[in-house]
Amino acid sequence: MLSGPSRRHAIADDIRTKISTGRIKAGERLPSEAQLASGYAVSTATLRSALAVLSGEVVDGEAVLG
Repeated sequence: MLSGPSRRHAIADDIRTKISTGRIKAGERLPSEAQLASGYAVSTATLRSALAVLSGEVVDGEAVLG
């Protein structure tokens, strides 16, 4: 299992892929931090770190997190 920086980047990559493939639609609300953290089997701190990686990025012309 990955941990630390590698894990947060893996989560960010997964969310980015879900957005670019349409599994998460533009403007769609993400599940709560607690739900996402549980789904990825990480702490909320690690999940927040992954979301920070995505903050300000653009995928397919849309802001990832706004």
